[in-house]
Amino acid sequence: MITISEGHEVEFALIGLPDKSGFKTMILIVDDDDLLRNFYSRVLTDEGHETVCAADGGEAIGILEGGKHDIGLAIIDLLMPVKTGWELIQYMKKSRKYKDVPIIAITAVAASFDEFEKVRRTCQAVMHKGDFDLSKFKDTVKAQLKNNL
Repeated sequence: MITISEGHEVEFALIGLPDKSGFKTMILIVDDDDLLRNFYSRVLTDEGHETVCAADGGEAIGILEGGKHDIGLAIIDLLMPVKTGWELIQYMKKSRKYKDVPIIAITAVAASFDEFEKVRRTCQAVMHKGDFDLSKFKDTVKAQLKNNL
């Protein structure tokens, strides 16, 4: 809540607000499931974000290398064909331009403790498709964008 004058307060939602440069945050969404990828994109677009989508890690790397989008957050499914989410995450962490982009990993597969810890140490958040909650998804995105301002 921000007071703009005595008795006049305005509440701002972080979702959809411009980043430091004045532009909305571009969110990269990578998932081989067309329905889920489009769902995530629609939810985030409805919240005021811009999104760019890829069906696998290879396509996402092509988008990143193309340099047309200033990615501020990545939402990445871990298990995909062609190049996995983990391969994409490793690419991003080795990249000077993308190493600091926050990553939300999404998985449907129960990983071993060691694999889960590796992802948890590398990504800012891990979400499971099996217990997906829309409010939690929005809150997680909001928290990562806030932390990245």
